[in-house]
Amino acid sequence: MAAIQGIRKHGKLLIVVIGLALLAFITEEFFRATEAQRNQNSGVISTINGKKIHSQEYSQLIESYKSYLSMTQGKTTFTDDEDAALKEQAWQSFVSNKLIEAEAEKLGLTVTDQEMRNVLAEGTNPMLAQSPFVNQQTGRFDANMLKSFLDEYKKMQAGSSNVPEQYREQYDKLYSYWQFVEKTLKETLLQQKYNALLHMSITSNPVESKLAYEATSTNKDVLLAAVPYASINDNDVKVSDEELKSKYNELKENFKLDADSKDIKYVAVTVKASDADKAELDKKMAEFAQEIATTDDVAGVVRRAQSSVIYIDVPRTADAFPADISAMLDSMGVGAVKGPFLTVSDNTQNIIRLLAKTQAPDSIQIRQIQVGGKDLDDARKRADSIYTALKAGADFAEMAKKYSQTADSTWLVSNMYENATMDEDNLSFINKAQSMAVGEMANIEFPQGNIILQVTDRKNMVTKYNAAVIKCPVNYSSETSKAEYNKFSKFIAENKTIESMEKNAAKAGYNVQTLNGITTEDFFSMQYFSQPGIDRHMMRWISNDAKKWIFDEAEDGQISPLYVCDNGNHLLVVGVAKSHEKGYMPLDDVKDMVKAEVLRDKKAEMILGKLKGAKSIDQVMAQKGAVSDSAKNVNFYADNQFDPVILGSISKAKVNQFVGPLKGRDAVFAYQVTKETKDPEAKYDEQQYLTGAARSHASMALNPRQYYGESPVISYLKKKAKVTDSRYLFY
Repeated sequence: MAAIQGIRKHGKLLIVVIGLALLAFITEEFFRATEAQRNQNSGVISTINGKKIHSQEYSQLIESYKSYLSMTQGKTTFTDDEDAALKEQAWQSFVSNKLIEAEAEKLGLTVTDQEMRNVLAEGTNPMLAQSPFVNQQTGRFDANMLKSFLDEYKKMQAGSSNVPEQYREQYDKLYSYWQFVEKTLKETLLQQKYNALLHMSITSNPVESKLAYEATSTNKDVLLAAVPYASINDNDVKVSDEELKSKYNELKENFKLDADSKDIKYVAVTVKASDADKAELDKKMAEFAQEIATTDDVAGVVRRAQSSVIYIDVPRTADAFPADISAMLDSMGVGAVKGPFLTVSDNTQNIIRLLAKTQAPDSIQIRQIQVGGKDLDDARKRADSIYTALKAGADFAEMAKKYSQTADSTWLVSNMYENATMDEDNLSFINKAQSMAVGEMANIEFPQGNIILQVTDRKNMVTKYNAAVIKCPVNYSSETSKAEYNKFSKFIAENKTIESMEKNAAKAGYNVQTLNGITTEDFFSMQYFSQPGIDRHMMRWISNDAKKWIFDEAEDGQISPLYVCDNGNHLLVVGVAKSHEKGYMPLDDVKDMVKAEVLRDKKAEMILGKLKGAKSIDQVMAQKGAVSDSAKNVNFYADNQFDPVILGSISKAKVNQFVGPLKGRDAVFAYQVTKETKDPEAKYDEQQYLTGAARSHASMALNPRQYYGESPVISYLKKKAKVTDSRYLFY
């Protein structure tokens, strides 16, 4: 009872204590949940159909693309533009495949193992034709070569393979390469199935079929007359606010934004080598050219010159060298030195010394027996014994079996090793294999034992080069960088508004550039930057800090700090002129565009009013500002040099008929058909034209569009899946 009385006495205090304890517990759980959610969202670069896509997945895809290019083209370095293009290609492919996979799953579309086997058996896919698994005699993909490699790789993973230790890294790369090819082939087959299904669902009709026949089989020569809208001064046309609002509502869908965007103004400075910097590099390169011409230690000279192209003492195909170097190798004589010379495309000074030129097989088939022992002497004795027995006629496979090895033949293809980092053992092995004839054997000594090597086949003889290359960028010095930074910092400190920056940039030697309506995706979209007037180069090197500032921190009218980008190669300051939220752009933001449309309509009304009752080209030409022209072979499918209003009416126009006046995009038009020519060989086949029209519609729906790089179908699926793009936070 005493205890109960005590509780009653301090009841309020206990309630407070219990409440605080519960609050602390709830708060702790809340922070735990928030932290867990933050960790889960870290690295998320996109959501597709509500599923989060992490940066790791995208990065792995980019590396797969680079590995593929390395394996097929020997390409190991990429310019800024090439790197940006590759990232965008990987992204577009990644998103498209995710969207199509989701749609295919709903439709029950799959790619079976048998379909994949059929593709491999056919062997005509370009990706297969570019792979190392090509039979050099037939020039076609060989599925048996692939199977042999995969079997050997499985054995290597299980620890029962004869693949030498020095080749295991190359085998891992080749296996990763094949995984990428296989994945891409499956995705391509699925996309083909999906597109075929859509293609079959798009049809035409007999009316369109007949019109298509008439439009393509009949050409017309015409005499044109036009009164351009530009012939009327804008100041002579009154435009009311109500007219602007009405036209805005009519065109509103054209002003819809699928993502937030920004209008920015910026000044970008490229830090370049000064004349003094160039003179210093010229002096060093001249010294290296003299030294490399006579030295026996070319590797040492290349290393001290800090060349971006390492020296490998192995004959390599021209494709293993940078393009500017490979273009010169064939014209050089052995022992010759070329350079120093400037390559503008990558801004480098270059020197080449050609040490040897030889004809060697691009593909070598080998088999081998690895020989170990209690110690190195024991290994050497065993190897000598095995080699002697083989030279005396012992069976290679049986001898290998005796030492628990299979001696299966494997192919060494040039692009498997030409750009790999190799130690002395690797170099020795490759050089020996390249110099051996078919059937020849060699007993090669290594620090850890011996390898009995036999060449069983050689294919595709090509020219290979042993060349030492010094490739050095024309870099600026720290003094030059510091001077440029200080000058730009002073300019920014003195101009803290967009207006001031625009006013004073030219006097300081800078140029203010404008980008309107950019989204986060535009930092990566190559198609966007192919449009006229867009400075695509800045988007290659702009730093992540600058991107985040523009989209996540800046307010309208604000000027950014000075950003050092691209490892110091560029300096940047940005001003955000205006922000546009996702949705419909307000009238004020598009007023000039809307006003131009209203002016076009009103000018057309004015001209059409003056031409009311016109019955001839002469009457049209009597109007102030009118112009005339003639054209031959015009039909509905003529190119875009003609206004759509002309092409839309040309099929029905008769010879000597006056057509017009017609309201066009830039003028009021009229024309008269002077001649009509029919194709004497054209015959109407309803089914043929039905099929052709359907195919044309399908092509428009399924093929990528100019500038945007994606088809209308993919564009629709992206909106439906609510695809987001936050790559700017990470790349």
